[in-house]
Amino acid sequence: MKKIIPICLAGILFFTAFGAVGLPEDTMILPEDDTGRRDYTHTVFVEVGTATWCPSCPASNTVWHNIYTGGNYDFEYVELVYDKNAQAQSRFYEFNPKYVPTSYWDGGQYAYPGTSQSVFQNYLDSCGARVVPDLEAQLNVVWLGNAQMEITYNVNNNEASSYPGRLRIYIIELVSTLWNDYSGNPYYHAFLNFAENKAISIPSGGAISDSITWDGAAAGYPGISSENIQVILAVFSSTGHQGYSDPPSGNPFTAYYADETIAAQPQSNSAPAKPNPPAGPTSGVVNVDYTYTGSTTDPDGDDIYYLFDWGDGTDSGWLGPYPSGGVVEASHAWSFGGTYQVRLKAKDETVDGPWSDPLTVEITGPSLQLQNVKGGLFRVTAEIKNPGDIEISNVNWNILLHGGAIIGTTTSGSNLTIPADSTVTIQSGIILGLGVTNIKVEAWVQDGPSATIQRIGSIFLFIIKVNT
Repeated sequence: MKKIIPICLAGILFFTAFGAVGLPEDTMILPEDDTGRRDYTHTVFVEVGTATWCPSCPASNTVWHNIYTGGNYDFEYVELVYDKNAQAQSRFYEFNPKYVPTSYWDGGQYAYPGTSQSVFQNYLDSCGARVVPDLEAQLNVVWLGNAQMEITYNVNNNEASSYPGRLRIYIIELVSTLWNDYSGNPYYHAFLNFAENKAISIPSGGAISDSITWDGAAAGYPGISSENIQVILAVFSSTGHQGYSDPPSGNPFTAYYADETIAAQPQSNSAPAKPNPPAGPTSGVVNVDYTYTGSTTDPDGDDIYYLFDWGDGTDSGWLGPYPSGGVVEASHAWSFGGTYQVRLKAKDETVDGPWSDPLTVEITGPSLQLQNVKGGLFRVTAEIKNPGDIEISNVNWNILLHGGAIIGTTTSGSNLTIPADSTVTIQSGIILGLGVTNIKVEAWVQDGPSATIQRIGSIFLFIIKVNT
């Protein structure tokens, strides 16, 4: 590995800027004269080992960019700037390199140190003619903002036997904002990071799929932008072949050919628009289902999921999907009387939209009131009132004293049943103490309404006086 630096530098003394040691034909750069995109068996994948300190590397950077933008060859490529990127170095060193630049076609079917446009093109055609397994990949990339992407992929194996191999997902900058080549020009297709790099096995007639959230900031690239990013998925066979980084027989390595490649750029995904307030009844009674509707649109035309917030601590759960502009409908019954703010929000597969403005709904039914907190000999009493027209059950209560009380500071009760339009009196246990006392009374129904009242009182020997 360490031979890369001195041998490349020695090459500067004896060959042109386009060359590497022992490859004089590298000085020939042929013009692009092809018409029409090649009909390949698969999209060819090229990995280029390069370095910012290398005087021979700018020619390779330029030629690969020119071939790619010419559009006549079905391939994707990455520049592995190994002196600036640890993952790039690790991948480059898997090829046991001797020189920079060195290009590798389809995982090492061909390797070429130096720069020659004609050789680059010929190897693309040769790789593109290779018979490959019948794999079919799909790739979708959604820009989530803040240098994050959601990467979703699927790889189908249409062969009669299983396919073992390795799947790599490369994140690249189309024009590097981080690294320039030796001539001061930005690298094209500069590799940043692997979003995925794992062994796979795809059963016959089966598929593998996954969805990954890649965080550019966490990977060390917070400044990337969606329009300058490309994601490349490449599937490599597990069958090894003999390759040489210093052809014809120098620096051997095991080549695992790339059999399927696909690339995609992030698509910006806009959230659905803010819905109008839900439509439906604005008043009702407890334990009766009421139906509410709503709708909105998605600027990207994506399907939409909806969520109703009923204002009582529950929601509808996500409903859908519905087509953009489709109307959602859901019903809800409230268990207790009160005023509720019903809201609606929408999301597509990845992004939530804002909540709607609320619809105010008045529900008549059980509620609790506390009244007539009184003191007396050794005790405090209070009344819990049910002003509604139906019975309330499972009522719990506390009487709490803080301050002068020494004995009887807390009294609790539970599971009271209060008939409609009725009042129940509660009382504390025996209270002993002297001084100013803060008296707090509270009552509540499990998962229902509650009421609290506080008074300041005094304990004079054994008589409790409550100030109203």
